Amino acid sequence: SVTNICRRVATALARRAREYIKMPTTHQEQQEIMMQFRNICGFRNLIGAIDCTHIRIKKVPGEVSQYYINRKGYYSINVQMIYDASLRIKDIVAHWRGSTHDTWIFRESIIRQRFEAGKFCERLLRDSGYPWTPYLFTHLLNPQTQKE
Repeated sequence: SVTNICRRVATALARRAREYIKMPTTHQEQQEIMMQFRNICGFRNLIGAIDCTHIRIKKVPGEVSQYYINRKGYYSINVQMIYDASLRIKDIVAHWRGSTHDTWIFRESIIRQRFEAGKFCERLLRDSGYPWTPYLFTHLLNPQTQKE
């Protein structure tokens, strides 16, 4: 019965996800998020941070099972999320196999298409798993000066 309850709760949450999981659409929403990031870390023009994480799953049966094994050796789904300065999820892509690289997931995502089409003038904070683009910003791993 616990499995059935979890399934029903997950289904109910998924039905309402579009109400809560969405990128900022108005100028005011974008300005609020940018100010929050600036207050936290001093970064300008950020409307989100992007990263992937591996969600462990049970072994996948059949010939495709090898594609679900990630670089750490366990079965997973690689989930890409964008979140704002308050850690609210703004975009999620949760259907790629564990062996899929972060760069590939981003390249195939609708959010990349929206940035490429100029729907957002701001940038996302990224880690080294993502490509260099005008709209993906990388923090410095070893800052040497106060300005850095």
